[in-house]
Amino acid sequence: MRPGILELIAGIALSGVEGASGTGVRLDHPEDLKKRKNLSKGIKAEADEGKVTFDVEVDLEYGKDFIELARSIQGSVKEMVEAMTGWDVVTVNVNVVGVNAL
Repeated sequence: MRPGILELIAGIALSGVEGASGTGVRLDHPEDLKKRKNLSKGIKAEADEGKVTFDVEVDLEYGKDFIELARSIQGSVKEMVEAMTGWDVVTVNVNVVGVNAL
């Protein structure tokens, strides 16, 4: 698999979680979602023998339940990556690096 593909898939999954965004996507700029480079920013994947581990840096919306959002991000990334690659997602570490107060 080409470098960056796993990160891009995870970024697409992350963009579908309401209240969360990757560090390269600004919620008040919808055009950011169209830029592939931005979708994978702040996402690192390590693959070994069909098993994948992710570190995902995110910005979350102020006033939302951060624990629930983190669980949603983990589930969304795991589900999409496994469906698209057939590989087992072992861990999705979610690191909150910013809070959006729109």
